[in-house]
Amino acid sequence: PAQPTAAALESAVVPRPRGERPGTPQGGPALGLRVSAGDIAALRSVGDLFRSLDQRYGGGHARQALVRYLEHEAEPMLRGVYGESVGRRLFGAVADLTRLAGWTSYDIAAHGLAQRYFVQALRLSQAAGDRMYGAYVLVTMSRQAVYLSHGREAVQLARVAQQGVGTTAPPVVQALLHAAEARGHGVLGDARACASTLLRAERALEAARAGDEVPYWARFFDEAQLADEFGHCHRDLGQYRAAVQHAERSLSLRPSELARSRLFCTVVLATARLGLGELDQACALGAEAAQGASEMRSVRAVEYVRDFERRLEPYRDAAAVRTYRDRVSALR
Repeated sequence: PAQPTAAALESAVVPRPRGERPGTPQGGPALGLRVSAGDIAALRSVGDLFRSLDQRYGGGHARQALVRYLEHEAEPMLRGVYGESVGRRLFGAVADLTRLAGWTSYDIAAHGLAQRYFVQALRLSQAAGDRMYGAYVLVTMSRQAVYLSHGREAVQLARVAQQGVGTTAPPVVQALLHAAEARGHGVLGDARACASTLLRAERALEAARAGDEVPYWARFFDEAQLADEFGHCHRDLGQYRAAVQHAERSLSLRPSELARSRLFCTVVLATARLGLGELDQACALGAEAAQGASEMRSVRAVEYVRDFERRLEPYRDAAAVRTYRDRVSALR
């Protein structure tokens, strides 16, 4: 039966990123076993499960289990037997799991390893013929660059993602890509470019309609997420009053199961309150975030809290800060 080309297969089935222990595939299909639509549905369900665990408990919670699943189940399927249509769907599903392995690695600060997974996910999405998912991988890399304060790289990656999908992508996808670029401008302190890019993201999201066909990976990008992006950008630019407004809006809209995203936004709100001189409120919000971070396996969550604590240093003798430190020390 027809399959993806040998060149596509060779570029997609790349060596496992260094730093992960190789394993002998077990439990997955033997070489030459036919891959079915049910196998692909299982891969997608597993991706949903690990995404939920990551968001609620942090990337470190089940990352090793995800890596083992990739080794023992997903990778052997790529060497199975399948037609062209099934093959493209298979490569797309494995691309999604591979990106998620990179994302969870990024969340525990294994940054080099994360980048290697992202490159592998790009190759898999190329083999799947899924240009839009490739753009999503690039946006994921852009977000990592923002976290590492590599603003120029973040902007470049987001723009390459935009060029990759052109103007044919659904409005929600366009909004996601513009928001990623805006975050890079925020890190660079370029208020003008940040504002214009956020406006493009806002207009794109406003153009979205209920009947639009939106890729599953872009459905998280809603009003709550856009408000979160605005909040982060205004925080980075020192525009604290606007940051408070958008962070509060995001928290009012975002469900509790998106625990880590809520934690990040809470820290943004705490930092903005601090910037406005509202020390008591800032410390109360910071303590709430610290409590959440103590219940996750997420280096990013811990680093968000530590960044807030560094900003507290000029006020270290204030009663509110002493109370904050007493509450947080009990968590560690």
